Amino acid sequence: MDYYFIAGNLKIKNIKETNEVVILEFKERLKFLRKERKLTQSALGSILNYGYTAISNYESGRNEPSITDLKKIAEFFDVSMDYLLCVNDVRNPYVERDYPERFNEIKNIYTMLDTEKRTLMEEFMRYLLEKQIKTLSNAKQQLRVAQNTVPYKSKDDNK
Repeated sequence: MDYYFIAGNLKIKNIKETNEVVILEFKERLKFLRKERKLTQSALGSILNYGYTAISNYESGRNEPSITDLKKIAEFFDVSMDYLLCVNDVRNPYVERDYPERFNEIKNIYTMLDTEKRTLMEEFMRYLLEKQIKTLSNAKQQLRVAQNTVPYKSKDDNK
């Protein structure tokens, strides 16, 4: 995965060897989160029930989302509004407080693993996340199909 140092609208440096990402504006944060999940603009728009150009307009800075839409985007990416709006770089400051025992247990297990096992754990977690995203996407598609159904009419109904 590529990481970028971004200042304003300028992509200054491609950073591949560290996990450092500095993003200063909402539009870059949204693009980063979308690419992190390997989604196209159209796919993300569809998942969030937006028009196909909405995400493109957000990422280019032509439009800015409403507070309601920001909440929806933050919820989808499981990040705080502060993170989404680039107020800070803490993705979800509430995770540790909401699930301290489980979170600490996972953190402890992770720290006990060697580098190879950590990599496997990270890959597996990404796999699970991608699977969840696909499941959500499929469920939303099925919901759209169910909402667009036409009642069955028999031959007798036409008389």
